[in-house]
Amino acid sequence: MLFLQSLLFIVWNIVLGLLVVFFLRWFLFNPKARFIFGKKLWLTPGFLVRKRDWLFSKAKFILHDYLHQAENPRIKDGYLAKWEQTVHDFLWVKTEFIDSWRFVPAKLKQVIHKKIVQAFTAMASQFLRKTVPRMAERLRIEHRIDDIDFQFSMDFFRNYYNRYVHKYLIYAFLAINFIIGVENMILYLIIV
Repeated sequence: MLFLQSLLFIVWNIVLGLLVVFFLRWFLFNPKARFIFGKKLWLTPGFLVRKRDWLFSKAKFILHDYLHQAENPRIKDGYLAKWEQTVHDFLWVKTEFIDSWRFVPAKLKQVIHKKIVQAFTAMASQFLRKTVPRMAERLRIEHRIDDIDFQFSMDFFRNYYNRYVHKYLIYAFLAINFIIGVENMILYLIIV
């Protein structure tokens, strides 16, 4: 009877190992939020579900925000205006050699300096505000984001996880927990 009781250590360890593997799959791929007593479980929806949804919504938000800033040059607190200002400041520093020209009046130096910086800043602004949105429209970036969102659905990730990870995790946990269960059984038999 003592030996039969000690066999429960093997069964118990194998069950715990399998629970860990199935909890991991649930943690990664649980598709919807679960509630207990009206409180949302913090592990739901699954980790990959949340991150995948966050990634695609963030990509769409960034694209729409960029296009909104490109359409409205009056927005001065956006990152597009900051990029233009960075280009302006960089060019201003790089063209300060004009101030060291000899035999050119100071007023003319300032005008040349300002015109060069304005011309290249306008080119950068034209590229950022006109060319990039046209390229995004021509390449159909928004539709490609939707296509990739559809292609990399949770079924895609779950299928690959089940095929290449989950099965081998079960085998590994079965082997490890069987060995731990046998060790626990032997220790139990020695102690009792």
